[in-house]
Amino acid sequence: MTFVVWVQVPPPVPDAMKIKQIKHKDELTIEWDITLPAKSVDEVLENKYHDLKKKVNLPGFRPGKVPVNIIKKRYSKNVLSETLDKLINESLTKAVKERNLKPSVQPKVNIKKYEEGKDLEFNAIFQLMPEIPDFELKNISVERSKLKIEKKDIDNSLEQIAEKHERFIPLSKKRKSKLGDLLLFDYEGTINNKPFEGSSGKDETVVLGSNKYIPGYEDQMIGTQIGENKKINVVFPDDYRVQKIAGKKASFELKIKDIQERVKKVEINDKLAEEVGEKDLKVLKEKIEDRMNKDFESLSALKMRREATEKMLKQFDFPIPNKMVDEEFEFLKNQSEKKEKNDTDIKKLAKRRVKLGLIINSISDKNNIKVEDSDLTQAVVNEASRYPGQEKQVVEFYKNNPNLMNNLRGIALEEKVMKFVVNSCSKNDKVCSIDELFKSDFLKNEKNLISDKKKEKKK
Repeated sequence: MTFVVWVQVPPPVPDAMKIKQIKHKDELTIEWDITLPAKSVDEVLENKYHDLKKKVNLPGFRPGKVPVNIIKKRYSKNVLSETLDKLINESLTKAVKERNLKPSVQPKVNIKKYEEGKDLEFNAIFQLMPEIPDFELKNISVERSKLKIEKKDIDNSLEQIAEKHERFIPLSKKRKSKLGDLLLFDYEGTINNKPFEGSSGKDETVVLGSNKYIPGYEDQMIGTQIGENKKINVVFPDDYRVQKIAGKKASFELKIKDIQERVKKVEINDKLAEEVGEKDLKVLKEKIEDRMNKDFESLSALKMRREATEKMLKQFDFPIPNKMVDEEFEFLKNQSEKKEKNDTDIKKLAKRRVKLGLIINSISDKNNIKVEDSDLTQAVVNEASRYPGQEKQVVEFYKNNPNLMNNLRGIALEEKVMKFVVNSCSKNDKVCSIDELFKSDFLKNEKNLISDKKKEKKK
């Protein structure tokens, strides 16, 4: 239910616009019925027509001498639309500025009545940015995890390295090749009985099942023996990197020169360390410990950030503009890959994101936190790092797309504000292991991701 109240406008002047406010139960919603006097509208229209008169060239008239009534007849539709838009935008901007209001979304405007020579009456409705209450961030307490590395953690990492490491030794007993073996071979290929670029090679190696070569190539090498000559037939994929031979049938003559089998259990010693690029086992252990510390610090910081976020969302209480939530809802729904995702869940997430965004902007304003060029550069670098080998293209893409760069600016601001928030919060230190850290609900996604990878590995 709504009712009408009159709002006191700035000192009255002749022919000033009139604003009538319609009050809503929602304290953030502003609705105005605005009247712009005919004299003001006509004056702007006449000026526009006279400006056109100076520029318009029509057959039968000298430049600048076309009668205004003819200009009106020909251009009035466009002039009227453009002029009314300009007047509405200017009057709304003026009214908002005079009242020190901060709209949260673009106003929705509806022209109620206008005839040439009469008053312009229109309705405008928009929502205000809410007042975010002041809050001492130091009153928020978060848990800061300190790593306790145990011998079993280092041993587990070494075992994982040994398990993944490929080491091959000569066959203990002569046999045919099988999946997982390392083969040394020469090859000569032809297409239509003619060699082609890159069709031959010597002392090539391949681990059968690695999919190093095109489909069907390695499969036909299974069951070969040392010293055997083998002819195989394959078809290059349609999307093969060399366009000239893409989609074509080829034959290869192979000479199998050696077969080695993979060591089933690689021992954890200096030799393993050297094969993975380290001086010895001691140095490898030090590198593992260093990596653990860095990974732990990163996860601990992420946990503190998420904990601080949850506590801020609970501590800060203020009305949220539903129009902003609606816009975020539509954005999330369009972005969602899971179309079956429940609208209620998306709405809940939209409200959360809007609220957090308002809190972040408030903290940014009150603490003068701004995105510098270096912050934006780092955001671009971080985004580009997600696409190995295409970093330059990604950087150029963002440079040429201002809207996407603005999105990154928002991400950079959030990163900077949240670092400030975490630094400002009170900390409770807790020593724990990596496994204990992952028991936190704030790292549930990361824990599930690791579990999923382990399950895939077992398959």
